[in-house]
Amino acid sequence: TGEAATKPRRKPKATAAAPAQPAEDSQVFGGPAQVNHKFQTGLSIMPGTGYRLIVRYKEGQYCGDSSGITGKPLCANYVPVFLDFQLAFGVGARADIIADLRFGLQSDPAVPGSRQFAVAPGLRFWLDQEVALKFYTTLQFVYDHTDFSNSPGISSSDVGMRNANGVMWDPIRNVGFFVQFGETIGFMRWFRIDLDVGLGAQIRFP
Repeated sequence: TGEAATKPRRKPKATAAAPAQPAEDSQVFGGPAQVNHKFQTGLSIMPGTGYRLIVRYKEGQYCGDSSGITGKPLCANYVPVFLDFQLAFGVGARADIIADLRFGLQSDPAVPGSRQFAVAPGLRFWLDQEVALKFYTTLQFVYDHTDFSNSPGISSSDVGMRNANGVMWDPIRNVGFFVQFGETIGFMRWFRIDLDVGLGAQIRFP
């Protein structure tokens, strides 16, 4: 018992300090990539162009090439270079409300001297959720108000439907880059199918 009383006691080992918790990503602009855009507001810009097919409702109606004069029902020409601006809001992990504004940067070949202007509200659905590289598809209503007043017999208003499919890469939580392929069908002026492609960027808050 005497040896036990004189034996020095061992000091307890110091425990390692717990590492400091990093600030939440939501408080830092440009933090790690976010797996979804829920409750984020996004602004996008996308230039693009494409290919167009038009089936005329009236004989002799000019629609972009000599077909409208020679009597052929089908016209084929390019979609003039455009610039799309998009406002988006993530209402869920897999869905955004979106509204596109399209401004034509070139004269529309269907009616020389006119430039396209269109609005396309709708929804975007994300096919992938827990990854930074995401595929998506959209369902949109289109209202086209290109000024065709210098071409009698062609309405300046057109309505239709649009679908766009693309992939977006988010290197950080507030920025994304995407490539997109879209199809637009219009049926008021004439029956038209636009196939377009664009490359864009998006910034999101918060």
